[in-house]
Amino acid sequence: MIDFEQEQMLENPEWCLVLRHYSQMQVQVKEQDPEADGWVVRQNEVEGVVVEHLPRIHGKLIAFDLLKFQIAGRDAGVFYKVTTAGNKMLPRLEKKLRKLAAGQDADQACEVEQDYAKSA
Repeated sequence: MIDFEQEQMLENPEWCLVLRHYSQMQVQVKEQDPEADGWVVRQNEVEGVVVEHLPRIHGKLIAFDLLKFQIAGRDAGVFYKVTTAGNKMLPRLEKKLRKLAAGQDADQACEVEQDYAKSA
């Protein structure tokens, strides 16, 4: 994994949401049909992501080799699958995002305590 890619992913949490969504969808597909190849139909809505951002996010994830696609025909549309690199990166990203969130919570708590101390 290249540091640039990880940095970009961390700076754009929506990208992580989309990657995680496809990863979860792949697991669901495999649970429903163990013979399935893991391809997931293009998602036009992902919780926590602005719909207008999805085309660009799909492109970035493909460019970073975290998501691959196949065109299944005019009627079937586009299908996506998380790559091996994407599956390896996702747990590390989520761990770092949790640490960042915890750090921000701690920073915010410190700011509140400082504000309270100043007002006392």
